Amino acid sequence: MSLDKKTVAKRYAKALFALANTDDQLEQTYQELVALRTVFKQNAGLQRALSGTNLSQSQKEDLVNELKKDSSQLVSNLIQMVFDYGRMDEMVAIIDEFETQYDQAHKRVHADVVSAVQLDENRRTKLSNALAQRLGANDVDLNLTVDPEIIGGLIVKVGSQTLDGSLKTKLDQMRRLLMN
Repeated sequence: MSLDKKTVAKRYAKALFALANTDDQLEQTYQELVALRTVFKQNAGLQRALSGTNLSQSQKEDLVNELKKDSSQLVSNLIQMVFDYGRMDEMVAIIDEFETQYDQAHKRVHADVVSAVQLDENRRTKLSNALAQRLGANDVDLNLTVDPEIIGGLIVKVGSQTLDGSLKTKLDQMRRLLMN
């Protein structure tokens, strides 16, 4: 029976998180994994190449050794084990799941924020602090985008929650009320 990608990612991430936490290497492991994910994202075909049939086994091993080159023992072992079990196409999912566990342990939240105009540093800080307080988080990582079509206000998405305080939405609601 084959496991789905999310289940595999959770299992690997959970085991790595426990090891890193026990060995007091959580921060270092997290930083290395974020850097490794960047390598995979900047080289879109890397996961596919390491799990596909286009490269010979020795070419794949050379790439894996290059990925392990400056890694700690924990991350190096993870890379090797994921490669050995033929799951390199799931590496980014494993890293993403590790980050989810890291975020939960550190009460860190990721928020996607859409605003009508670019927010200055002061407004970003106030927004981050307000969201942290509202969500009971220690830290809020803001991913900011500008969309002039919302006219004003903000749309904030955190996980499955959406807080829509945009002027466009309020105007649409008023329009619907007036039409009834």
